[in-house]
Amino acid sequence: MEGKAELRRCIKERLSRMTENDRRVESQIIVRELKKRMPTAPAIIAAYFPYMDEPNIKPLLTELLEEKNVICMGKLESNHMVMHQIRSLNDIGRNPVTNIVEPVNNDPIKESTISLTIVPGRAFTREGMRMGRGNGGYDRWIDAQRGRNPEMKTIGVCFDCQLLQELPMETHDRPVDAVLTATVYAERSRPHN
Repeated sequence: MEGKAELRRCIKERLSRMTENDRRVESQIIVRELKKRMPTAPAIIAAYFPYMDEPNIKPLLTELLEEKNVICMGKLESNHMVMHQIRSLNDIGRNPVTNIVEPVNNDPIKESTISLTIVPGRAFTREGMRMGRGNGGYDRWIDAQRGRNPEMKTIGVCFDCQLLQELPMETHDRPVDAVLTATVYAERSRPHN
């Protein structure tokens, strides 16, 4: 099994071979399939604002906001991700220090009330294993969030080319509850508390 740095390089290469149309079509399918798995509105949903090489879930976010759901996104604070509510996609901007796309407002949400989180990743397995961009932000947040709200569900989303048979995992890596691509939806069984 390749190391994470090499695997991230390979994933980046796979993503670079996708055409704009490939990304658009797969993103549309992912959004359609995610819609089927959303909690009943109004709900509190954590999500991400997509980079160019991630599934474009912006249409879903807009629809969820129109349906009066509360949408929140992660913002790096003291090296920890804190979820902040957004009221529109205009509430997102690039942090000039970290260059990370995050909420521009200062409206943290009570994270124990989040019922579903849509998680991006560089790669996933069908069993829910996830490899991120390398800073561990989502792993730390998911770990803490499971203590705050063990009922919250996490769905990892990625393009088909990012779904792998296995990933190199470390002790701090946290799996997601389900993985969704344009052609796959796989749930993992969670231990009962």
